[in-house]
Amino acid sequence: MAEDGSSNSAGARGFGSASMQSVRSFLKGRSLPGTVRLTRGERTGAAAAAGQVPPRPSSPSPGSRPGSGAGSGSGSVDGGRMGGGSSGGRSTGDNGGLANVSQTAAADGGATAREAGVSGPAACQPLGSSRLRPDSTAQPSSAIASPAGVVTGASESSRGAEADGRQGADISSSAAATSAVPDSNVAPDMADESGAVPVVAESRSMYSARVERFTRIMGERVVDLEVLRELAWSGCPPSLRADCWRLLLGYLPPSHDRREAMLARKRREYRDYLPQFYDIAPSERTEDETNALRQVVVDVPRTAPEVSFFHQAPVQKSLERILYIWGVRHPASGYVQGINDLVTPFLAVFLGQHFPPSTPLNSWDLETLSEEVMLEAEADSYWCLCKLLDGIQDHYTYAQPGIQRTVFHLKELVRRIDEPVALHLDNESVDFLQFSFRWINCLLIREVPFNLAARLWDTYLAEGGRLKSFLIYIAAAFLLSWSEDLRRMDFQEIVLFLQKPATLGWGEADVESMLARAYLWRASFSDARSHLQER
Repeated sequence: MAEDGSSNSAGARGFGSASMQSVRSFLKGRSLPGTVRLTRGERTGAAAAAGQVPPRPSSPSPGSRPGSGAGSGSGSVDGGRMGGGSSGGRSTGDNGGLANVSQTAAADGGATAREAGVSGPAACQPLGSSRLRPDSTAQPSSAIASPAGVVTGASESSRGAEADGRQGADISSSAAATSAVPDSNVAPDMADESGAVPVVAESRSMYSARVERFTRIMGERVVDLEVLRELAWSGCPPSLRADCWRLLLGYLPPSHDRREAMLARKRREYRDYLPQFYDIAPSERTEDETNALRQVVVDVPRTAPEVSFFHQAPVQKSLERILYIWGVRHPASGYVQGINDLVTPFLAVFLGQHFPPSTPLNSWDLETLSEEVMLEAEADSYWCLCKLLDGIQDHYTYAQPGIQRTVFHLKELVRRIDEPVALHLDNESVDFLQFSFRWINCLLIREVPFNLAARLWDTYLAEGGRLKSFLIYIAAAFLLSWSEDLRRMDFQEIVLFLQKPATLGWGEADVESMLARAYLWRASFSDARSHLQER
């Protein structure tokens, strides 16, 4: 077994960084959710028309390879459509899919994933960025890009690259394109101090096209939810995120004519719940309701301890009412610790509509908001939480069987993807429940900085009914971000590390790299007859 984790798992067909051609063959004719397809001419023309960047020269600069100019962002492997299930014509082993897709195949996926549509501002991160990855031992430039952008190359226009006569993207050649780009879902600045503009200008043009497409889809008389879901998988623009989430969850109807009446009715319904369930005398509560309220009151101050916004009195009162009412109205599970974390992204996004986008979350002055506005955001958060939990409610029923199944499948998946890590964890007597139970219970929100939670939620909500199974692949991608490090640790070090993973310095590119690897592994394994089948 090779130390780099690139060797085959037992009974599976593996590939390493030397097998680029087979992966390109696997990806040929595929693309990823949310990819904005612009030809090279369309991208350059749009940028030039906006005065952002002069037209590109038609021939490569001396010494450069066609389709691989450093930072040009134009070379790509043929994209097409890459579905979330099985793919016809793919070679399969005993497990029915590609196996051992380890660090050598996916560790550097974030940059390419952003180019291929995983990120909100498409192509905002240059391909081959030198950003420090979670697994510092992973190959930085020759590795295959991750799922939602798996080796689709340096731009979102696979078709444009093919039309220009380019070959597969030379990922390593783009390592020179390392200009710093903010990890936020906003359009980047036009140029850096050196005056270099082509990649960033093109990124802004693509981002503008992406926002325009969101606006067009959401402005239709009847929204095509499947198209919106595909686009939102790669990240929602902050200005449209609140309405996008409401639509994806089914809280708002697709028909534009019905939205206002529906929204008013649901908000009025929640307002009626307050005197019915919450604002009552203690003597009127049952013993179970009293215990539930006591647990909620204990958990609310612990919610997002690093984010002072959630420790303001009005926010804590909103959290308390949402969680208590949800528990009372869902007696099959009742309130369970961890649900308090799941409501925080909703409350932050719905209240954020009333503050300038540039204002940091912890600087929001809630005194400037009326009681009516606060109550509307609270009602929207409650109903969206209900919709989210409807699909994963067995995670919170007695004995939490949904989480137990997910952890079991996670262990099996890790064994197939990175057998050395699985064997090492087993040899050290590390039980997956010891670290991954909380990951699944809180949907990883406690494991990443809170400013990245909304980006995670974009993909979660876009997954819809497939979220429960997709969590297996996300958890595997998260765990294997530190594959090499974990192999050098003993039991105590592993448990301590995984209880508080080193994500403090993570940015959006790291989250997208994780989502991208998860997407690729699902495409490889989801239809394998002997793997991840419901039992």
